Amino acid sequence: MGDVLQQTTTELYLRLSDCTMRVGKGSRGRPALEVYTGYRLIDVAVAGAALGPTLLRGALRSGRGEPPWALAWGVLPDDGVPPRVEFRRGRFALQAPATIFAERFWVATVPGTYRSMTVRTEDDAVGEGGRLTRMRTPRL
Repeated sequence: MGDVLQQTTTELYLRLSDCTMRVGKGSRGRPALEVYTGYRLIDVAVAGAALGPTLLRGALRSGRGEPPWALAWGVLPDDGVPPRVEFRRGRFALQAPATIFAERFWVATVPGTYRSMTVRTEDDAVGEGGRLTRMRTPRL
């Protein structure tokens, strides 16, 4: 495994996407990852949820007219090793480092224009992926 970035505070601001990751509490006191854009909550991932953890919880790309970026997040596998994250644009693929956040979650972000992505556990036992959702700015 390569170098893994680890963030242990309760809030992580991602300047590139203008998103903020915060630690919250889910049901039964389980840790939860709250994803915000500005002051708007856009996702909550709960560790140890009854349906089982989802390696990939969400993935976004920049909105129209913004500098290009891609962002993905999810719940760490049981072994605590962050997944291998790959953002794709046509045949080009970029391996992105995953940052461990709050000891139960991971987040990866990169500059550039990407349309899809995949995440895989270190041993390739679990893999998920799909298209990136375009970030939409709320209308006022």
